[in-house]
Amino acid sequence: MADHLITLSCDRLETGMYVAELDRSWLHTPFDGPGMLVTSEEQLAALRGCCQYVYVDPARSSAEAQPALATGPEALPAVVAADDDFTNARETLARVVQRLSEAVQDARAHGRMELAPLRQAATRLVAEVTESPNACLWLIRLNGASGLLYRRSLGTAIHAILFGRQLGLENSALRQLAIGGLLLDIGKTSVPVPILAKPGELNPAERWFIHRHVQQGHAMVCLSEGADPRVTDMVLGHHERLDGSGYPRKLHGTEIPLFARIAGIVDTFDAMTLNRRYAEGISAHDALRFLNAERGEHFDAALVDEFIHALGVYPTGTRVELVDGCCGIVCSQDSAWPLRPTILLTHDSAGARLDSPRLLAHGLDAHIARALPPAMPEHPTATLERAISQGS
Repeated sequence: MADHLITLSCDRLETGMYVAELDRSWLHTPFDGPGMLVTSEEQLAALRGCCQYVYVDPARSSAEAQPALATGPEALPAVVAADDDFTNARETLARVVQRLSEAVQDARAHGRMELAPLRQAATRLVAEVTESPNACLWLIRLNGASGLLYRRSLGTAIHAILFGRQLGLENSALRQLAIGGLLLDIGKTSVPVPILAKPGELNPAERWFIHRHVQQGHAMVCLSEGADPRVTDMVLGHHERLDGSGYPRKLHGTEIPLFARIAGIVDTFDAMTLNRRYAEGISAHDALRFLNAERGEHFDAALVDEFIHALGVYPTGTRVELVDGCCGIVCSQDSAWPLRPTILLTHDSAGARLDSPRLLAHGLDAHIARALPPAMPEHPTATLERAISQGS
């Protein structure tokens, strides 16, 4: 997140302010994004209807809006690069977001997309995830649902790539997994914003709109030149379930294409680890436990096993409490020690934050008692990133 942006509650938003980012994906709003200058009361009402807060760029806001921004909350803290891994990963994610934003605008305007730029971005994302998996996972965990544009799309794509690597798929297949992950919810551009933003239970008519996003997205991808069948399988089939309880075709077992079964697992996992209007996020460890409990019924048992192996029992970025009461954050994995990843200790057994966080190497004294719910780290990002780099 840029260090000059200001977090502002939507009830304090005024015309003349430049909204650089939202508390959710632009995909789930009526705006093209990324970025917009608020020029009308209608735009203000629409933003307040779908967002709780936004990120305002004072430098791109009008002179009339400057007094209100001067008395606003403090600027967001800088995310300082600790090394080349994190610098490169940030640049890659930013490039992917740019390409995805262009695809979303095409989908809204024309009902189809230009996939060639997205394929280039996916190629770069596969290379980055392959080279620096912990950096990519840490960045999406750190920034949560509101710190990165299209966070859900990025998270699904990154987890799909890691999953595909675990399955031994070649780079060409990993690229299709990445593209499919980025476009899983492209059909939600056709869903009314009030339905997407509704915090309570949906009525039958609203559920119909939500379910329809799958066919809408499938149509958009199929109309796009050069769409790979594996990508269309993912978009159409990521809500199918092994026992036939999914949608839209209620397929059973291996009637569901492999890439669609993969998509169903990564999409469910990523969604559960983020705070949504209708549900609190849970730890990555608990999300894996949920998938494991559903193996053989809703999800392919063998694939769930491989997904857990791909991420580790306590995936990178998970907040954990050790048996001695100390708390920390998982920094990296070691297949030889699946229950004892590298951990950066951040709090002592009394709950006090450590002035000098301590790194516990793979398997050494890191007896984890439980995973903790997601939360933003309290330590400077650079400290955490250095620890992850040392543990890689």
